[in-house]
Amino acid sequence: MKTRFRPSRSVIALLGLMAFATSAHAATVRIGLASLPPGNGNPFTSSARTAWYTWRAIFDTLTQLGPGMTPVPALAVSWKNTSQQTWVLNLRPNTTFSNGEAMNADAVIKTIAYLQSPQAAQEPLSREVENIAGMRALDALTIEITTKQPDPMFPRQIAGLPIVPPEAWAKMGRDQFAQAPIGTGPFVVEKWDSARVTLKANPKSWRAPKSESVELVVLPETSTRVQALLSNRVELASEIGPEDIEVIEAAGFKYYQRPASAVEVMALNNIVDNPLKDVRVRQALNYAVDRQAIADSLMHGLVPPSTQTTPRSNPEYDPSITGYPYDPAKAKALLREAGYPDGFSFIFEMSQGTTGIQIANMYQKVAEDLARVGVKMEIRPVPWSQYVRAILQGEWKGQTAFGFEYETMPTGETMRPFRLHSCTWPYPWYCDKEMTPLIAEAKSTFDPARRLELVHRILRAYHENAAALVLVEPLGLDGVSPKLQGYSQLNGIIPYQDLTVAK
Repeated sequence: MKTRFRPSRSVIALLGLMAFATSAHAATVRIGLASLPPGNGNPFTSSARTAWYTWRAIFDTLTQLGPGMTPVPALAVSWKNTSQQTWVLNLRPNTTFSNGEAMNADAVIKTIAYLQSPQAAQEPLSREVENIAGMRALDALTIEITTKQPDPMFPRQIAGLPIVPPEAWAKMGRDQFAQAPIGTGPFVVEKWDSARVTLKANPKSWRAPKSESVELVVLPETSTRVQALLSNRVELASEIGPEDIEVIEAAGFKYYQRPASAVEVMALNNIVDNPLKDVRVRQALNYAVDRQAIADSLMHGLVPPSTQTTPRSNPEYDPSITGYPYDPAKAKALLREAGYPDGFSFIFEMSQGTTGIQIANMYQKVAEDLARVGVKMEIRPVPWSQYVRAILQGEWKGQTAFGFEYETMPTGETMRPFRLHSCTWPYPWYCDKEMTPLIAEAKSTFDPARRLELVHRILRAYHENAAALVLVEPLGLDGVSPKLQGYSQLNGIIPYQDLTVAK
């Protein structure tokens, strides 16, 4: 039976006093974040949704995702494919960067050219332009781009491509630019510190801001972000946990849950020599975990247990994949068959302090379930910075398992996670060579029926081969002050230009 914390009347009264102790708010919108992007204001250092929580206030991409994850105009107002490998983009007229540089075909071409240069080898976003074979400006606001392989999802792919002012980038260099970034977004950076970013309105932006300023405050612990919300130090607390909902609602605040764009998993390393190389062992782990109990108890019934490595909101989700049922007896039988009748031990690493306590509790529940079939999982928390470096630089290669997501954002593309969770990643942790040509064909075919067939084959193969211990869809909860207006999210993007604080 699920139980939830119910605060006493005295607690409710105290929280109410905290919530309304301030009679008026300044025009500044204050947002509590778990972390800033790993590369600060260099938008080429990550494609993670959490990084765009910051960058969306400053930068724009060529397209953005609208309802149903359909690409809609941003810096590009229209596009068409004149052949399977040729795309023509028409850019937004009369658009400038906050430093006065023109946002035009030259800026787009030079941004992409940098990402394709040897100097950008260290930039994770350099992988986003690997399929671009050539570019040319047809005029100041029209670009023709050719791709190496056909890419029917190209309009979605460029939803993850931020454009920077080429003169400022060349003059400042990546490190200086990271501390004083310049974009076409609704806000301009006044000051960038390790724990706080101060932004002021950008009157030149095509996304005209409604607020005078925004302040992004780094509060790594979930409890600290919730306390900051309740004490009126922030108007938005990102990434809260389900255990926080009743407390903030009792104080007159709200919570917002965004539709899932990912699936929470335990990534299982089949590259190094360890028991997880055996598919029977990976399957056993999946049978051993009670996902429904995790969804009902730890996630308060707000998200469902997952059956595959794409979320239910995705148009290419395969409802015929029913997932692994909770079956400890089957798990034990598979372990015996694989030569581990007494189980085995392994180390599991997770990011420390950047998500709600429910994530830590989820992994603890996984460890308890695995222990019942003789498998000992040692949970080892690591700092967020170390976690990011490990994934980007391949330090996971010597590890057995770690917490991760199959994330489709910022492009909303079903096949996007498989560039990481496959042989194509430079530092793979899971590799099934039979899937490589299928993944390539799924990404390149313009035939919708053939693409859907291939996507479903890949999803089913990853399920049957237990590429990961699939758990639940992410919660995606934010705590919101009643003073904050204009807040919502579309596909994980905050509309900074619409945010205001009621006086």
